[in-house]
Amino acid sequence: MLRTVGLAKGFAGRSVLRGVDLEVASGEVFGFIGPNGAGKSTFLKCLVGVVRPDAGEAEVAGVDAIRRPLEVRRRVGYAPGETALYHRMRAGEHLNFAVSFHPDGDRRRGRALLAELGVPAGRRVGRLSHGMKRKLLIAQALACRAPVLLLDEPLAGLDPEARRTVVGLLRREAEAGTTVFLSSHDLAGAERLCDRVAFLRAGRILAAGPVAELLAGAERTLIVELRVDLPRHRLPRRPGWEWIGAGRRWRLRYPGPLERVLPGLAELPLAALRPLGAGLEELFEDLYGPEDRKEQA
Repeated sequence: MLRTVGLAKGFAGRSVLRGVDLEVASGEVFGFIGPNGAGKSTFLKCLVGVVRPDAGEAEVAGVDAIRRPLEVRRRVGYAPGETALYHRMRAGEHLNFAVSFHPDGDRRRGRALLAELGVPAGRRVGRLSHGMKRKLLIAQALACRAPVLLLDEPLAGLDPEARRTVVGLLRREAEAGTTVFLSSHDLAGAERLCDRVAFLRAGRILAAGPVAELLAGAERTLIVELRVDLPRHRLPRRPGWEWIGAGRRWRLRYPGPLERVLPGLAELPLAALRPLGAGLEELFEDLYGPEDRKEQA
């Protein structure tokens, strides 16, 4: 339902997307994860024709997204990250206006979604809080009854109860066969919701795969911090061990139980040693450096 090959985009001489290859299947919930400035929003805008890529291919619901962007928009429920809406309209009017561009749009369902999300249909959009505007965008996207949902930070600005409601709504959409593609800073929410995720940094995908597989791999990874810099050839070697990193900070991937690994590290000048853990939060911490984590905050 969604495919890109070598998708690239730059602005003012700065590369934002650097050859992104991605495939998302029908009925899948796919999470795009990365710090601010990683290129997530630009990627989504390329898919709906708001931004034209410099190179590569993009296909959504069987339609060439670069050559036929208007047709793609009719097949996509899109909730952008920006809440730049028509403030003089009432929420219900805004929803009806947005849904009217879609052949299968369902205004009655849209009104029901507004009620479920606690958005007053009669209130002017300009008087809605940021969280209410996000809920309006989500309701509009779902009410389009499109085969693909493209959602930029749909959980941002929502209180815990609203996040649970939105997660439930999106999961039901996927169970009904809708493809859900979302970017998210809410890693705990993405972990509960997504079937697969991709981690993006500086326009490139660092890692991608089913959430369960990524977390299973993390369960057998140690974060090894040393008191001094050591080159790779000075690190202990055992069958199946894989050292990733440089200087004082390394990741050790290993087979078998942890108890068999620890004796082999006894001679190292250890400053800290901890398991990577089994959550997307921990995986994010490991994949991104200090500057990325600072930007994420």
